Amino acid sequence: MIIEKTRTLRADWAKALLLFLPLAVSGRSAAADEPLKLLVSVEEQTIAAPFPARVTLHLHNAGSETLWLYRHARAKLPPPMRLSEEDTGTPTTGGSTLTVHIEPASTGQAAIDHLAEAEVFDSVGLPKPVLFELAPGGDYEEKTSIRLRPALSDLQKPLWGPYRLTFLYKAEYSNADEIRRDLKATVWQGEVSSNPVEIQIQPPTPDSHGAISGKVDTSDNSPIGGAIMSLTDKSEHLVDQTTSDPDGQYSFSGLPPGLYWVTARHGNAPYDTSVFRHVNLTASQPSATQDFVLIHEEIYQPQKMLHKPALFYVTGNAGAPMDRVTVTVTYSNGELVENVKGETGSGGFVALALIPGRNFLSLKRKGCPQQDERADVTPGGGIAAFQYTFDCAKK
Repeated sequence: MIIEKTRTLRADWAKALLLFLPLAVSGRSAAADEPLKLLVSVEEQTIAAPFPARVTLHLHNAGSETLWLYRHARAKLPPPMRLSEEDTGTPTTGGSTLTVHIEPASTGQAAIDHLAEAEVFDSVGLPKPVLFELAPGGDYEEKTSIRLRPALSDLQKPLWGPYRLTFLYKAEYSNADEIRRDLKATVWQGEVSSNPVEIQIQPPTPDSHGAISGKVDTSDNSPIGGAIMSLTDKSEHLVDQTTSDPDGQYSFSGLPPGLYWVTARHGNAPYDTSVFRHVNLTASQPSATQDFVLIHEEIYQPQKMLHKPALFYVTGNAGAPMDRVTVTVTYSNGELVENVKGETGSGGFVALALIPGRNFLSLKRKGCPQQDERADVTPGGGIAAFQYTFDCAKK
């Protein structure tokens, strides 16, 4: 979610960024001409396993031109989706990813047999990527959760204590050059490193011996491997995440007593497959089994379909960008109907999230006749981009 900042808060972030920049990790992120800056903070400095670190990514546009960023950084990009016979156009790929480097903060650790690990959690439910505009001097925040596993000594014992985290935010798009050439818009690509953050990883609390396990199947009892299994607490905070094995089995362990929600979903499905169950662990009943059945179903609600960010650029007959143009988009496959609306800003742009497939749109502006167009949004990752000339003078 985009957080609007007050001027005072922007100034505080700017000061923090200025202090951070001389300490930036060497490489592209430290280059003076890199417009995007990344500052990271954690909610809690001490984390008891198996609970994750909750992290805030603060992105700042220190450049002189407007950037378009893809919300929702993932641990990895999904594989390209195949086109059906009805789909037209060239599929696009891309998105933003976040990786974490972790190392002991002190040099007095015992001999390490296995390095520490840090893993970015995926969305609990269906991902909702959004394309947003970041003006020069603008700021954007995104929250995420990171699983932390301490290093192991040569005796296979966890090395609890202080660790240092550095985050790498990266984005790439197959059609970024095309968007810049045709729409005159800059979709940010590249990679930028964050400030280092120190955090204490502590052993589980004495009452953390609970476990939740189970199996994920299809409706005909075939195991589902690779299902994303998420564990959240009663406050809907993500606690842990794993994937089911080839036999459909999953498990969470080291849990203190409490109410938990387990969610299962297909990793790369183009629609929402999430199924969730609640589990209550107590001191007398610290273990529970929860099985899931994921079925293919017909989707009739647009919010359950995976959407794709689409950038629209509207100009007049003379080629100048047109503001205050209402763009209304309608998608229909006979069973599923969705209407999405937005208005162009001073630069002639509006970003919308659309269902891949054939979309019909109308351009409207006060004093101008309506103009009807079509937008074929191909499936897959990345960004869809469209340019239209609005003939406001025609009768």
